This record gives sequence, C-alpha cells and structure tokens, in this order.
Amino acid sequence: MIFFYEFVFVAVAIVAIVIGEAINRTLALGLVVVVLAIVALGAMSFDARLATDGVSDEDRRWFTDARDGLRHLRLLLALGAVAALAWRIVAG
Repeated sequence: MIFFYEFVFVAVAIVAIVIGEAINRTLALGLVVVVLAIVALGAMSFDARLATDGVSDEDRRWFTDARDGLRHLRLLLALGAVAALAWRIVAG
C-alpha cells in the first residue's frame, strides 16, 4: 500500500512542476501545500479511527497500513513543499 502513496507523490510533483514552469511557481507551491493539508487531515482521521474501539481486528491492519502510508506521503509532500518554496525563491 505504501507504493501507491509514492505514486501519488510522483503525480503531484509532476503536476506541480508543469504548473510551475507553464503558469506560476507560487501556484505550484500552493498545489503541493493544499495536497499536504488534505493528506494531513486523512492521516489524522485514521489516527482518530484507530484510537477508538470502533475498529474490528480484521480492519485494524488495513487502517494501520493506510495511516502509515499517509504518514509517508505527508513526509514526502512536506519535503516537496520545502523544495517548491526554495525553487520559488531561487528561480523567482
């Protein structure tokens, strides 16, 4: 499941690069930050769901894998946002 999230990151990165080169680097940075915020909300949602007793033992592994994947994606997007900000500052 973690590989799916890495593909999502690559897709977001490619779209951000295309937007940054074709339209505006600030808009590309905004895209990465918006996706980062959505992923952070998703990770918090899975954390909250796992903290309750409402998750059966059969579903717990799926929720744990999904939460871990979103954490990896959140880290990748945060690093991508820092890189996009540096790209925006250096390249103008």
